[in-house]
Amino acid sequence: MIQKLLQSRALGFLVLGAIFYAASQVVFPEPKPTIGPLAETRVQALVDEWQALMGRKMTDSELRGLLVAELDRDILFAKALELELHVIDPVIAQRLLRNVEFLGLYAEQSDAEKIQSALAMRMHLGDEVVKRRLIQLAEEWLLLHSPPKSLSDQDIRDYYSNNQAQFWTPERYTFSHVFFPREREADMRQLAAKLGTEIQDFDQALNYGAPFLPGYHFTRQTAEQLARQFGAGFVSNFLALPPRVGEWQSPIASTFGWHLVWLQEVETGRTLSLEEAQKDIVATLQRERRDKALSDAKAVLRQDYEIIL
Repeated sequence: MIQKLLQSRALGFLVLGAIFYAASQVVFPEPKPTIGPLAETRVQALVDEWQALMGRKMTDSELRGLLVAELDRDILFAKALELELHVIDPVIAQRLLRNVEFLGLYAEQSDAEKIQSALAMRMHLGDEVVKRRLIQLAEEWLLLHSPPKSLSDQDIRDYYSNNQAQFWTPERYTFSHVFFPREREADMRQLAAKLGTEIQDFDQALNYGAPFLPGYHFTRQTAEQLARQFGAGFVSNFLALPPRVGEWQSPIASTFGWHLVWLQEVETGRTLSLEEAQKDIVATLQRERRDKALSDAKAVLRQDYEIIL
């Protein structure tokens, strides 16, 4: 009887202890790891880089977004270290090995020993290349555990139907031309008068012209592409002419001079079919869903850390 009583009391103490422990975990949970705040020098470097790239001063909301993004990188870095991804990744191993050899350390050790020595020295914590790699690995780990939503054929059809304007392909032109600078307009007029009668061959006509750096033959070019090579003036004048395929066009002026154009082909603008557009649609949707899944996974991961802006 006494033994049973002792056992029941011991059991009671165990139960009470478990209850008190569980309650203490709720009332006094273990503190979360702290991320931030960023050092002032680091913030200033980020701001300077952003403003140099954008060419203007950063707004307060943009600064906050920049800081949140940088703290997210720190969270991913911390998660990668917690998972010890730096120990198992061959890319990081090669980077640490290169660093050790560059510094001339541990010459007597094998490659594997050098890598372990670099890890013991915590070289991986101060190498920006290693940090970027670990952030990438942490993102892949998140996506492995929270993968993007898969695509269906209906998703592809819906995207195609709702974004028809994206799949319009403009007219394309294939032609060759003979170039004359403005001061040689008279020579251009003389050659234009001979084309189709005395001079039939393009290569023969080309001998009368001047050098043109972008070249003389253009295949399946859009108006936008032609504008980058010839200037907007040439495109406006070219499109104003009725296209005569298989013939010389009227002389066309540009900012560079004059052009005698032999038009070989005009491809009419049209909307791509679903089959033609499907590859791009799949790539777009997969990228969007990957970004969404990663963003959602990061939001969940943030809850494991105390973040200080």
